[in-house]
Amino acid sequence: MTTFTWSQVRARRPTRHALAEPAPEGAFPDVVAATCGAHAQVLSAAELSVGTRVSRATRTDVRTALWSEHSLIKSFGPRGTVHLLATRDLPMWIGASAGLPRSHNGHKAGVRLDDARTDEIVATVADAVVDAEPTVDELSAEVVARTGAWAGEPVMPAFQGMWPRWRMALAVAGTRGALCFGPNRGRNVTYTNPRRWLPGR
Repeated sequence: MTTFTWSQVRARRPTRHALAEPAPEGAFPDVVAATCGAHAQVLSAAELSVGTRVSRATRTDVRTALWSEHSLIKSFGPRGTVHLLATRDLPMWIGASAGLPRSHNGHKAGVRLDDARTDEIVATVADAVVDAEPTVDELSAEVVARTGAWAGEPVMPAFQGMWPRWRMALAVAGTRGALCFGPNRGRNVTYTNPRRWLPGR
């Protein structure tokens, strides 16, 4: 049996995560895969996190990998939160997420979505973004129009206001591979279908 000292164990992570020595130029997917994604709730933080691990990388290079080359993808990853992932690994993340227990995020029974309505919203979202890049407001209008007024009821507390009920299923749609993020439109995020960048998935 191979044994390791604690010094070797501690040294492994910064080496594997390209902090001890940067990865070769352009190795963004390899770095993001090794770190199990880069947290991207604030995209500039993800750009910094990834860029510092790759030799001679600039913010523009990270954005090119994400929005032009599509070797990176912005989606819902670990813990159901927004991450940059290696696009090639997205099917693995979707499969892994399917094995997790359902979370209702603490919402009361009269507020949260049941399984049937969650499935309906996920299917609606997948269809609405299949060849489009709507903002969240545009997507919201589409979901409500296709499913009914219940989906638009403002029952989900968020940022000193209330979000429509369907937003409870947004991360679920992401972890099921029904949507990912598209490029920002001004200050607004957009969503699209990852199949556009993973043909045949």
